[in-house]
Amino acid sequence: MFIEDLQLIHFRNYENETIAFEKGINIILGENAQGKTNLIEAMFFLSRGYSHRASNVSELSQWDHFDFFVNAHVVSADVKHKIAMKSSHGKRQTFLDEKPGKRDKINGIFNTILFEPDDLKIVKEGPDKRRRFLNQEISGFRPEYHHLLRDYEKILNQRNTLLKNIHYQPSLRETLSVWDEQLVSVGTRLMNHRIRYLHRLNKEAGDLHKTLSHGQEKLTLYYQNNIIESLEDMGQLKNNFKKRLEQCREEEIKRGSTLYGPHVDDILIEINGKDARRYASQGQQRTAAISLKLSQIEIYYDNTGEYPVVLLDDIFSELDESRRRSILKLLNKTQAFITCTEDVLPEIDQIADHKNIIHIHQGKVIKKTNEHHENQEETNARKE
Repeated sequence: MFIEDLQLIHFRNYENETIAFEKGINIILGENAQGKTNLIEAMFFLSRGYSHRASNVSELSQWDHFDFFVNAHVVSADVKHKIAMKSSHGKRQTFLDEKPGKRDKINGIFNTILFEPDDLKIVKEGPDKRRRFLNQEISGFRPEYHHLLRDYEKILNQRNTLLKNIHYQPSLRETLSVWDEQLVSVGTRLMNHRIRYLHRLNKEAGDLHKTLSHGQEKLTLYYQNNIIESLEDMGQLKNNFKKRLEQCREEEIKRGSTLYGPHVDDILIEINGKDARRYASQGQQRTAAISLKLSQIEIYYDNTGEYPVVLLDDIFSELDESRRRSILKLLNKTQAFITCTEDVLPEIDQIADHKNIIHIHQGKVIKKTNEHHENQEETNARKE
């Protein structure tokens, strides 16, 4: 799949801009705060239905405007589609081929993988960052997971409210078993999705990390939860979950919160057998985060039959040439968008021969350069 063009109207710092792209590598060039990341955000927003930088849709509107419009032509399975999103006073509408569309259908047409500097937190911060990573990536190609997650969060909130209210109305204790059943049913399905996904992620991320570290480091992922002690106990997941809730009932009522379930899951990330969060260097953590995110390329392909569009926001600024080469080689299968500044571009020039360079200044495209075409024209001219 690939995106042919993108139109932004009153989105972030873009007044009204339409940009055409190439199938291969697209370099988004410009100084800081000119709109490079906003362009990445718009493509991610179209594909996922939410922003990775804003909690409220109204934040995406240009200053002094209450609405915005984002529109793109995307080719998927050799069929061109028009995907659009507009927002008016914080109310969002999605359109697919000029008709109101649902997120699930758009997910099946337009998938993106995003790496941003903040993704380093997946490795170095707390469990909530790694759960968010799991939820985002699985939802990207498994729409049913997104629905399960939403249902689980509703059940969890209702159950927590009930646990708090039992303090004041002890008779409500009798209704707790109903919420236990729902929590166990939906929670078990969520964990099954995560375990299957993590099994594949372990292989792909491990292979990529080995390449990026020149064979010096081994990345290993372990699923951590408080229901089963080992993946060998998967057959007992549902029964164990139910028993845990029964055993800790008094403690949960005392605390007013649910203590067991996928909402407290984590991933242990190890490099050469040591906890990466505690013992890895900044460079090792960054490489691990890149491996986790970019390993999605093959996972997406296996699940959808197409390679996703890859969005890389400021990924090259702290990588050596060897790692840059490895990443660009990986991107040969995909359409990719890479943001960078002028000082990084010369090094990318030495690595990537065919690229489309889009110069951004104050929310406007000031120049486009297709270096493959230019080089080809120069070659032809010399021959003549």
